[in-house]
Amino acid sequence: VLRVNSPGGSAFASEQIWEALQYFKSKKKPLYVSMGDYAASGGYYISCGADSIFADRTTITGSIGVFGMIPDFSGLVTDRLGVNFSTVETNPNGAGISTMESMTPSQYAAMQQSVETIYDLFTSRVATGRKMDIDSVKAIAEGRVWIGSRALELGLVDRLGSLDTTIAALADNLGLDTDAVVRYPLSQEKFWEKMLRESG
Repeated sequence: VLRVNSPGGSAFASEQIWEALQYFKSKKKPLYVSMGDYAASGGYYISCGADSIFADRTTITGSIGVFGMIPDFSGLVTDRLGVNFSTVETNPNGAGISTMESMTPSQYAAMQQSVETIYDLFTSRVATGRKMDIDSVKAIAEGRVWIGSRALELGLVDRLGSLDTTIAALADNLGLDTDAVVRYPLSQEKFWEKMLRESG
C-alpha cells in the first residue's frame, strides 16, 4: 500500500516514481494506493498505475495537467534597480532561457512543445493505468481537481476508504492478516515519546 498525500510537483520526478512503481508491479506484487487529503497532479500521476486506488470522500485529486513558467525579472532589475544585462551568443539559443530577459518566440515555442509533450505522456499514463480511452481522460483533465466522491464517479479512483480500509482490502485480497503489516519508513520512537506512552 502506497500512501499518497501530495499536491504534486516535478513532472520528471513523478515519471521517475511512476517507473519505479511499475518495476515493483513487474515483480508480481500488488500495488494499492491510499490517498490522503490530496493526491493531485504529480500525486495522481504516481497513483494512476496502481492495481486499486482508494480515496477519502473529501480527498482532492485529479489535476491532470501540466504548466510551465519562467519569470521575467528584467523590468524589475533594469527599471527599478538600474542593473543591465548583456550576453554574447554563438547562435540565437546559445545562452538558453534567462529570468533576466523575455523569452524569444523560438524559446516560447520550445517550452510550449515541452509542456504539451509532458501533458500527452501524463494523460496516456492515466488512460493506460485506469483502462480509459484517451479522450475520456482529456475530458476530465486540463488541471481540473475533483473530490474523492466525484473522482469515484469519474473512474479516477476505485473505492472510497481510509488507509486502514486500503490495508484491509489488500490483506483480504492476499489472504493475509492485517497484523502482518509493516510500515515504512520505520520510525524511531523518541525518548520522550516512549516516556509518555509508558506513563499512560
